[in-house]
Amino acid sequence: MAASPDIRTAVLGVTGMNYGLLLNRSSDFARFHQVLDLSYPDRLRQQVVLQLLQLLWDRGETNGYANHLGDRRVLMHIAFGDHQVANVAADVQARTIGARLVTPALAPGRGPDREPYWGIEPARLPHAGSAMVVWDSGTPAPPTTNTPPTEPDYGRDPHADPRSSADARRQKAAFLTTGLVVDVCGGAPCTAPPA
Repeated sequence: MAASPDIRTAVLGVTGMNYGLLLNRSSDFARFHQVLDLSYPDRLRQQVVLQLLQLLWDRGETNGYANHLGDRRVLMHIAFGDHQVANVAADVQARTIGARLVTPALAPGRGPDREPYWGIEPARLPHAGSAMVVWDSGTPAPPTTNTPPTEPDYGRDPHADPRSSADARRQKAAFLTTGLVVDVCGGAPCTAPPA
């Protein structure tokens, strides 16, 4: 979307940015993590390696384009507790592009953070700009460490749930046709039944 001169409004499903932040927290990276373990058994050194590699990834992944999204309207749909794309990576993207948070994002006590969604301003709906909506399928909160949530400890992966939700689809349709983020959850946190 950021590279297109024509597209000004888009929906990004289960999105996030910074591979160096995301990889250790993704269940998809587990089999590749074994390569890091062989060459760099120290987990702290692995972080250094991933952050150095981030300098190469910057030009090709989301954060290489995020600064071009400031004049676009972007609706971010996030699956709370996503096993593949860490929620913290979505928070980074929302802060970077200036997306607002549709609130209430989660039911009380659902999130692990002391200051949930730090640095992301709440949206007043209907909202005529970029926004992030968190869809909760009841999956346990993700770990607060550099580890991926995996079954069974963290429940089933809700990655596909937002795109399968009828309410999420209604919200996307309204956004793509009017440019407005509308309330489809009745003023409550948005929930997506398991796909």
